[in-house]
Amino acid sequence: MSPTVEEISKELDVPSDELIKRGIKSYLQHEIRLAEEDIADIRDKYSVTTREELEKKIKRKEMHSHPAWEDLISWENSEAYIAKLKKTIEKIK
Repeated sequence: MSPTVEEISKELDVPSDELIKRGIKSYLQHEIRLAEEDIADIRDKYSVTTREELEKKIKRKEMHSHPAWEDLISWENSEAYIAKLKKTIEKIK
């Protein structure tokens, strides 16, 4: 059986609300790092530094549009997710 928040709080001498807040922030920061790693993988895959650069390469047919367009969409979605996570972290402070 897993320990409860109250049990962990007592064991660590950290108020349960603070423990929960720290846990949520840690989770959100972890998710940001994962999304940033996904973006870094796409940058490396196409040797670009920005989404715009990738889009230009696709439009100039410097690479096959598939899967590059899908990767560009993933990059955009990752950036949106990161922004959402950061906003959420700001609300927690």
